[in-house]
Amino acid sequence: MLIIGEKLNSSIPSVRQFINDKNTAAIQDLALRQVAAGADYLDLNTAQGDEVVNMEWLVTTVQEVTDQPLCIDSTSAVVIKKGLETVKGDKSRVLVNSISLEKNRLDEVLPLVLEYQCPVIALTLDDNGIPKTAEERMALSERLVEILMKQNYDLAQLYIDPLVLPQAVSHNNATMFFQCLKDIKRLLKVKTVSGLSNISFNTPKRKIVNRHFLTLCMAFDMDAAILDPLDRKIMTSVITNDFLLGKDRFGKKFLKAFRGELLEE
Repeated sequence: MLIIGEKLNSSIPSVRQFINDKNTAAIQDLALRQVAAGADYLDLNTAQGDEVVNMEWLVTTVQEVTDQPLCIDSTSAVVIKKGLETVKGDKSRVLVNSISLEKNRLDEVLPLVLEYQCPVIALTLDDNGIPKTAEERMALSERLVEILMKQNYDLAQLYIDPLVLPQAVSHNNATMFFQCLKDIKRLLKVKTVSGLSNISFNTPKRKIVNRHFLTLCMAFDMDAAILDPLDRKIMTSVITNDFLLGKDRFGKKFLKAFRGELLEE
């Protein structure tokens, strides 16, 4: 399971304050702690504030202390472009979050993905919004794959996010998402990804809901998750699930985590 650390996001009030104050030490500490906890990518989102200026500063600040790959997270092509231009080193390692079938993202963000040939998260979303059925989301997934194939994009770098909606809104939302994960793997044979927080919106004990949702997603072979790597219980779930699903050969990672006292019941 690929872990995309979610903590450097301006939607979090404390992080927004760190960014606004240009608190280098606090941002770098958050970056390093996520890497130490097992984050494969660090998601950077500056949507709350002067997005372009803050993205440039955030990329530079994080890269001063770690060369861990970054995930540039924005709906704006201008912000993604600034993030990519600012990144030092191999820009093809950057994960772009995200493209969709919305016209502005296809016209403005997709060319950046193709220029740098970097991995990308693609949302099952178009100008009509998020489809209400698994079948409609699959249709959008197929269109996204067709568009990328025509551009000779390496589909091994594509992560489709079928966009889970809160379980509190409809008791079918989780099972619909699981069906999408299953169908994308079976029919399109590309990677899948999800954030975890949407599923538990407006429910009590959200962290419990998120952990169990993650376990089921991993059982449906989801490849990546945007989550809080500083949450030891959810990271314990990731490590244990990989072990149980046969993705941790001889349980080496599980035993290493045990010896390092990283597993939390």
